[in-house]
Amino acid sequence: MKLPIWSWSIIALFIVGGGVHYLTLNTLEQMTGQMIITGFNGHKVHKNSDDFLEISEQINHGDIGGVILFDKNISNTKRLRKMTKHLSSIAPQKLLIAIDQEGGAVQRLKPGHGFVPTPSAKFLGQTDSENTYSVAYDLGTCLMELGINVNFAPVIDIDINPESPAIGAYGRSFSSDPHTVAQHGGAFARGLSDAGMAYSFKHFPGHGSARADSHIGLTDVTETYHDDEMIPWRELITDATPTTMVMVAHIVNKNIDDVPASLSKKHIQMLRDMGFDGVIVSDDMDMGAIVKEYGMRDAIKMAINAGNDILVFGNNLRFNPKRGREVNAIIVDLVRSGEIPESRIRESYRRIMRLKQNIGRKIKRSKNDDK
Repeated sequence: MKLPIWSWSIIALFIVGGGVHYLTLNTLEQMTGQMIITGFNGHKVHKNSDDFLEISEQINHGDIGGVILFDKNISNTKRLRKMTKHLSSIAPQKLLIAIDQEGGAVQRLKPGHGFVPTPSAKFLGQTDSENTYSVAYDLGTCLMELGINVNFAPVIDIDINPESPAIGAYGRSFSSDPHTVAQHGGAFARGLSDAGMAYSFKHFPGHGSARADSHIGLTDVTETYHDDEMIPWRELITDATPTTMVMVAHIVNKNIDDVPASLSKKHIQMLRDMGFDGVIVSDDMDMGAIVKEYGMRDAIKMAINAGNDILVFGNNLRFNPKRGREVNAIIVDLVRSGEIPESRIRESYRRIMRLKQNIGRKIKRSKNDDK
């Protein structure tokens, strides 16, 4: 008789890098929890704060598998290190503590709070790739020392539209040349990885031609998307390590599908067909391109059935202290109602746990790798 997934408490075998690993399968709620990263309020360990107690309880209970830090969570190095240490210590599994530290216009660790500034991708793309590697390695080392183990970077979108309100206008792309983007994106990724971090290439399949910002609303690239935007992905996915993730954009390309790439099985299957078996993570599910077009339950169902392994809820635009717990309950209900197959949860859980096991490890690379 086939047991329902939420009743499992057995030991499973799976193979990682040629070795056999034993993995305890937890309850359905705990496995779906690993698929959720959410933002929270506060910048220090404050046990009298209702918001901080709520996020601590969600972490400790396994309702979520990670958190994402924004400006509101960062005041200085001492408080940040104390907070990440506390949150990690109460997690039943390794906790993903993520940040968007791309550099330039998008960096949460700001000089005003005592951090060394990170150059923009546009600036780095005009230097040599060895410099880009060094900047990323130093950044990764700093982040790991602060207790942050995931960087949602590098951006490997091409600067096709210099006025793009999400990419070009903010200097977030390394170059308008796809091979330069691949070279520097790969160097940045290697720097983070060699420092022991997990990282994420973004935003698949390419956001650089967009005329709108998916943070605000629906972003259609059907008429602007260029085939060259796939070049960095083809060049870099083949060198993916166990700590490589890919973030999928909320852009619509009707030549491929009528829904945003983040909710599109066709788009995500493109990544899998390229040989990528790592963690696929959604862009922020609270962004306008999703919340203005889809209800939360439908968006979650579409995103997981499309193949996303982790859903990110920045929890900024409309803060809800119980967001992670509520998302977990929705996923569990979708599985129990048969709207999400049990196999999708197991598949994502396997990838996420493999990622977590490899964070902090040194990855062996080819002697020909550019450092």
